Amino acid sequence: MRMVNKMVRGVLASLMVMITGLSLAAADKEITVLNRHDGVKLAGTLSVPDSMTPKAVVVMATGSGQQNRDEEIMGHKPFKTIARHLVANGYAVLRMDDRGIGGSTGNFAESTTDDFVRDIAAVVSFADSCFSELPVGVIGHSEGGTIAIRNAAHNPKCDFIVTLAAPAWSGDSVIMSQCRAMAVRMAGRWDGEALQRSLLDVAKSDMPDAQANTLIYMTLAQNLGETSKLTAVQQQMAAQIKMLLSPWYREMLRYDPSADISGINKPWLALNGELDVQVLPENLSTVSEKNPGAITKLMSGHNHLFQRAKTGLIQEYAAIQEDVSPETLDVITKWLDGIFGR
Repeated sequence: MRMVNKMVRGVLASLMVMITGLSLAAADKEITVLNRHDGVKLAGTLSVPDSMTPKAVVVMATGSGQQNRDEEIMGHKPFKTIARHLVANGYAVLRMDDRGIGGSTGNFAESTTDDFVRDIAAVVSFADSCFSELPVGVIGHSEGGTIAIRNAAHNPKCDFIVTLAAPAWSGDSVIMSQCRAMAVRMAGRWDGEALQRSLLDVAKSDMPDAQANTLIYMTLAQNLGETSKLTAVQQQMAAQIKMLLSPWYREMLRYDPSADISGINKPWLALNGELDVQVLPENLSTVSEKNPGAITKLMSGHNHLFQRAKTGLIQEYAAIQEDVSPETLDVITKWLDGIFGR
């Protein structure tokens, strides 16, 4: 009902918004959003159509790892490409720098997905206050899809979501599946499954960090044998243990999105690449099973970044010229127009 009322008011109202002293006629504006709960300032870009009231407002949520507002990775800027396409088709878009990068404050290394959910919720609230007559939703990629799902399930100001390769399984299952898929695609088999499972079980547990550190170190040392005594290997082991026991990683392993997925009763488009080895396309089946109302689509021949690919492996990302395939952009805008087009 909230979204319907906003859509009706949006059609009837002539929206005039001022951001940092500039009128809506400008295509891009620098903005700052305050996550008051955590005292974090998020810097970003608001992009709007030049000559029309937007049909709806889209907030972008980046994937795992510290990224800027363009979700820049391996020379690609997928979020900038998506934003440009959406604006050209009549939508306003907000995309933000992650904590501690670009113009945003905060300590990314000590943050968890819970923190990032609050960051995006703050941006959704900001968008809702600026465009009070329009629907506001989230497009999230990978971990950003998890953030979108959690906002849709719990944030009443989030009116719709589009998820791009969003995990539908518990975090440890996602990690196991991606390790298996990469190994099999590259080598035809995976010999490290038992070791990986044992390491994730420790990291996923409630075991205190110091105790978990010791257990993981002993497990790795036993597996590596005499090689574990080499200085370079010791450094690699220390880095792996630090990652496994980081607050973000331990929380990610424990999170099961099942209840949140089932609890969403808002418009939802879920996409996955057929060749994705990071979030396997079978996740879409789980989305459909747990939320029959979600619209799901498998993008044939696409990888995790929604590029047209040959293998889907991470090593291929940088060599592909496009940031996001035209097919993906078209699917997103056609779905949005089916709801908000006028």
